[in-house]
Amino acid sequence: MTAPSRDPLDEAITARRAQDPLVGAKIGAEEVSRRLLQAMATDRGVHVESLLAVCGALAGHAWQASLRARARAVGQMEPEGLHVVGTRDGGSFLVGEGLAQGLFQERYSTWGLAAAAAQQAGCTALPDPLALWRHGMDSLGQETFGVPQVPSRHLPSPDSLQSLPSLWPALLPMVLRFCPDPAEWPILYGLLAQKAITMGREVIDPCLALRIVMDSAIANAMVILPEVTETPAGS
Repeated sequence: MTAPSRDPLDEAITARRAQDPLVGAKIGAEEVSRRLLQAMATDRGVHVESLLAVCGALAGHAWQASLRARARAVGQMEPEGLHVVGTRDGGSFLVGEGLAQGLFQERYSTWGLAAAAAQQAGCTALPDPLALWRHGMDSLGQETFGVPQVPSRHLPSPDSLQSLPSLWPALLPMVLRFCPDPAEWPILYGLLAQKAITMGREVIDPCLALRIVMDSAIANAMVILPEVTETPAGS
């Protein structure tokens, strides 16, 4: 029986990984960006602030999903150092040093990728990363949780993140095609956020764009979304 032929793009990515380990994340970010732009487009174009929030939210959840997937790969039920906390309103969130480290301290952290794009777009006064994280923690269970701290005219559409619980699993097969290693998922979405900041530089101050991305990323790294079966695209 003849084995099914591999997709030429998949073969090209495999061949290029030796020279560029991030090739899958880069191509994946382009593909996800294209799909998001198509999905969010209206007759007035794409609302940039909402796009930034969605990209940031996906980047945040990617850290949670990546840490949990890597823990399961070595036989752990949950990553060490992460724990669930409850809030007075009955909500449950995942918090811990692993999320903070991924968002802010890893080599390809969401902060590092997004802040670099903001600086290149002209931002000269980056927000304090520690203050960003503290705001996310302090607002758990409050109405301000997940709401970017930007002027009201630059707030994302109220319903722009309502599709996130279905958007994450819908995009996962594509992400797995380009980034089968869970460690690369946050990089792909960090590059996606980076691209959104660059695209929106003529519409919104890049410092505000960075704030939208990071406030959304921090909140959604803590929001516990349902487990998703990780099935490669096309299987």
